[in-house]
Amino acid sequence: MSLNYLLNRTYKGLNKKLICLLALICLVSLFLPGCAGAAESQTSKTLNGYPDIDKYIGQIQEKENIPGIAIVVVQSGEVVYCNTYGIASVESNAPLTTTTLFDLASLTKSFTALAVLLLEDTGLIDIDQPLQRYLPDFQIADSRGADITVRHLLNQTGGIPGIFSEILIFHDSYEGMLASLGNLRLNGEPGSAFEYADLNYCLLGALIESVSGMTYEEYMEVNVFTHLGMNHTTVDPDKAEILGKADGHQPMYGKVVVRNIPAMKSARAAGWVMSCAEDMGKWLLVNLNNGVLKGKQVVSADIIEELHSIAILYKDNNEQMAYGMGWSISYNSDILYHFHCGDTPNFTGDMLLLPDYDTGIAVLVNGQVSNVSHNIATEIANILLGLKLTSINVPWWAHWKALDTLATGILFSVIGLFVIFIMYLWWIFRQFRAGKRCFFRSHIAGPFPPAWQIVLYSLPMVIFSMIFASGNVVLNTLYGYNIFEALALFQMGAPPGLYLSAILSIVIMTLWVMLLVLVGLFIRQTKQIC
Repeated sequence: MSLNYLLNRTYKGLNKKLICLLALICLVSLFLPGCAGAAESQTSKTLNGYPDIDKYIGQIQEKENIPGIAIVVVQSGEVVYCNTYGIASVESNAPLTTTTLFDLASLTKSFTALAVLLLEDTGLIDIDQPLQRYLPDFQIADSRGADITVRHLLNQTGGIPGIFSEILIFHDSYEGMLASLGNLRLNGEPGSAFEYADLNYCLLGALIESVSGMTYEEYMEVNVFTHLGMNHTTVDPDKAEILGKADGHQPMYGKVVVRNIPAMKSARAAGWVMSCAEDMGKWLLVNLNNGVLKGKQVVSADIIEELHSIAILYKDNNEQMAYGMGWSISYNSDILYHFHCGDTPNFTGDMLLLPDYDTGIAVLVNGQVSNVSHNIATEIANILLGLKLTSINVPWWAHWKALDTLATGILFSVIGLFVIFIMYLWWIFRQFRAGKRCFFRSHIAGPFPPAWQIVLYSLPMVIFSMIFASGNVVLNTLYGYNIFEALALFQMGAPPGLYLSAILSIVIMTLWVMLLVLVGLFIRQTKQIC
């Protein structure tokens, strides 16, 4: 069996897809190995002894140098394992606890989906009505936008493009986000196909505020978290700090560093619920037990059933999968499971429900520093239940650690190019001092370079400028943002080493282009014309 990872669809907050796309377009370089700083495991609360899990986590944390991991396992209506390993921050070395908060990234979507169904349960909305009925400010360039229903957003079938809508979700208000959608066009007819886009759930956050008369943060606090007894869960960044939130981490040239990303208002409904191991145990139990928690029906069984129902089929890694409302679902598999993965630039999270085994697992990691973070939940399932779920197969470029390895290779390449650049400048300088070369002064002093030389030496700069300009025009025309906004997002979320290496690469390439143009067009051997 294979637990498929929603590659290119589950990168939350500051979205990985956009960052990887920009990195791969801009950068080509060597592959060099990198390593991260170690973080020692700390003993936390274990409700029952599971030495095999402890041994596995100890090994993977030492090998991968993951700062901190929080794990909760529920079975047969109760929490059977709740433990944390490592530290909340490499700067403070404070140990994690089972109430330390982590960014949940795309695990947030299942919470937002519940909130929307609660609105429907109270008669405030009908999820089969067009979104514009409840959110009139939702206006896009595509006339088909009027046909997008609330259900389409919940099921990721609205036709909203995934990758190229990502930058549009990062605003300080829902009003700002809605105002930025004027040039957005759909990739297909609403309801016709599955396409994972964070914007779907950001719009649901705006819907909640519009209909409830409360902020998204307030509505979630009152109607979801408090109602479920999740007292260490919030969407409010200030409250998260008070409750005790772990730092996020990223690799920088092989070293693990603290990197905290702002939870921008308009993106919170898609990827910024913050919770802990203990509270995630309650969330798993509610979903496994048809809305029952500690013998009390806290959520309608009908709502839980609808959340977990198959809404649309899609192919992932050549396997048939299904999607519900904030949950991916196995299809044509011997084992029924519901799951979701999540990534922000500095946290990862996974949750897994195995109804046939009455088991749920959640794994939270306070760093994008390992290539195997998303494998932990499946491995725990294998250890506990004797299953053979295969490790999640994710391409190298979908991991921050791999991108940091790329950044390290690029850095060494840039250093090499810079050294050669300096050596070439020194050689040109010595040629001038020896009287072997001089500047071409004007067409009066001698023949102007042939046209083919002018074209040849100018071509790199012309191509570079045309790519930049045309890319900016396309982004502006089709999606309503410019390339400078994309680069600003890239800076805010990308691994710091990758961003620095990218900037250095652009600088050194620009210097080389300018130097070659200068030498080719304006410097001549003395014996020729000087």
